[in-house]
Amino acid sequence: MGQEREDMHGIVFLIDRSTGVPAYRQIVNQVLAALRLGRLVIGDQLPPVTEVVRQASINVNTALKAYKTLEAQGITLAKQGIGTLIVHNPFLGNETVHRKLAERLDAVVVQAINDGLTDDDIKLALSMALERLTLTKGRSSAT
Repeated sequence: MGQEREDMHGIVFLIDRSTGVPAYRQIVNQVLAALRLGRLVIGDQLPPVTEVVRQASINVNTALKAYKTLEAQGITLAKQGIGTLIVHNPFLGNETVHRKLAERLDAVVVQAINDGLTDDDIKLALSMALERLTLTKGRSSAT
């Protein structure tokens, strides 16, 4: 996934075309990740579709599909003349846990970057750690 930056709407969408994940799904996932980490909260406004199209260099129908998917999940609501607002956070109640995890992961990733590891090295190490630890606990690591 590409790097996520924030702007006046709380999020800027970046599409990583090398992942094979559809662009609309990447946008949905980026909104969910921002909610999970507390970077978006209920009442925040998502960027207008035209801005998403420009930022992410995607087709307008792709951006609309992402926004309609979020609305169908009850996460956003499009209001005429106002825009698309966050109206539900499926991760509420876990914000503190997720925010603390994000802070700890940020520190680990910064150290890994300073140690000269690449993005792919870091992603692989995190994935392997998650798989190893979930298998140790007897849970399936499949998602």
